[in-house]
Amino acid sequence: MLSITNNQEAAEAKYALERALLETAEWQLLVADALTAVLTRDNCEFSVEWGKLIFAWWDDQRSQNWRVTAYDIEEAEVRLQVTRGLKTEITTLTLRNELRWQEKVEYENLELSERRLLYAQTLAELFAGERFNAKVQRATTGADHSHSIPGRYARLILKLHGETVLAIGATEAEAQTDVDNIIAAGLIWLAGFNSSREANRQAKRLVYCLPAGRSQTAIERMTLLDVSHLGARIECLEVDERRRELIVVPLVTQNELLNTHPRELDWPEKSPAENLWRERILRLAPARIEIRQLAGKELYSINGLEFARASLGDKPRVLFGVAGLNESPAELLTEANFDRLANLVGEIAHHRSSESGDRRNPLYRLRGEVWLESLLRQNITALDAGFDERFVYSQIPAWRGDERSVIDLLTVTHKGRLAVIEVKASEDAQLPLQGLDYWLRVEQARLRGEFRRRGLFSGIELADQAPLLYLVAPRLRFHRTFAIVARCLSSQIEAYQVGVNANWRAGVRVRTCERVNDGINQELSE
Repeated sequence: MLSITNNQEAAEAKYALERALLETAEWQLLVADALTAVLTRDNCEFSVEWGKLIFAWWDDQRSQNWRVTAYDIEEAEVRLQVTRGLKTEITTLTLRNELRWQEKVEYENLELSERRLLYAQTLAELFAGERFNAKVQRATTGADHSHSIPGRYARLILKLHGETVLAIGATEAEAQTDVDNIIAAGLIWLAGFNSSREANRQAKRLVYCLPAGRSQTAIERMTLLDVSHLGARIECLEVDERRRELIVVPLVTQNELLNTHPRELDWPEKSPAENLWRERILRLAPARIEIRQLAGKELYSINGLEFARASLGDKPRVLFGVAGLNESPAELLTEANFDRLANLVGEIAHHRSSESGDRRNPLYRLRGEVWLESLLRQNITALDAGFDERFVYSQIPAWRGDERSVIDLLTVTHKGRLAVIEVKASEDAQLPLQGLDYWLRVEQARLRGEFRRRGLFSGIELADQAPLLYLVAPRLRFHRTFAIVARCLSSQIEAYQVGVNANWRAGVRVRTCERVNDGINQELSE
């Protein structure tokens, strides 16, 4: 909600609210979700008195005056945070356009496949309208399995000002992960489209159409991509589906992206807090259990499989159990159930080993990616002898928000250059772009001097160079679109594809290592 704290904000709010209420002749007034009255322009008003915004309404039986302290205007509703008289208790009033509200509810309750079809139709109509006047040659939401493009996205082929334009969009009903993943889908589509056509019929523009307010990760990725080798350029639009509006979103420059508005980060604890259970847990499998500190918690794992976590503080609590394993629901550790924890650790130690005789056991199969990451964390020089094995951080820094929070490894070379390592144990088309996300956070932190200020890499003078980026997976488990997406990373990012042995559980060995994007090693320009 937008707060109202002074006379100017009160006047601006009055104008915005009156303008919103002009859109319809009748509004339902709800107090705590209960219908209280029906209002028109003749029985309600906003006024500014002594720097305060006052909302008044009346009917034949009653009248009320409320002070508005905050407000929010949406498509079918206006919400007011209010107080009355000398009371400090806050109430929320809702003014609702019933017809538009019902339409909105019905629209949002549609099956996702129906939403996607309507979204594709909406995009086609908007591009064909007066603003763009494009000729829509094709509109579909169907999957293109030959090019690994999923069916969750709307895809349009347009003719605009004599150019062929590809537009790909995600409806606001999609999960944020699918909104972010649209970048790889668009690159794969563009590459396949242009590779099968003569130069004069190739697409010259790739336009991403994203839900309003949910495009941050996508825009960051686009800023660090280069599709000139595909003969096209990238553009971005945000889409308000209900209002049927397309909003041009300018991409930021690399300098702006790296030096302004970094996301809020979580950093590692400088020293572990006291935990009375720690030594007893470690004694269950002394050579196998790994402890890591993350976001105020202490995590216990064997080959990456977490089996317990302690909340640190005055009274540490330990929960144990393996997520995703029905036989091991989370329990609060006590003296009475410590034996169950001991049995669980024994089972994990037995099955989560390269020598396990039962490779179908869930304890062996679960979370292969964190197993591979764990092996690299414990022996980073297996990846590159130039890495300094004293400094290997995992899941640091992690950024807050709903777009992405899980990252892999950060280390440094003996020459002081940071190295970002993104790890996958199986095929994933998003590997290059997820590595790019992490690389960006680390480079932003490096430019701000965060590593030195927080005491990470103590004793090493960090090089004044952008981080290296290593994209790691078993050699035969890179997604078939990996090269298409990875080649689109800006050539100013020194990125490498590292293929490790298929039997990496018995020890990691590098089989292939090659630069994935064009260009020579150079630092990002500031």
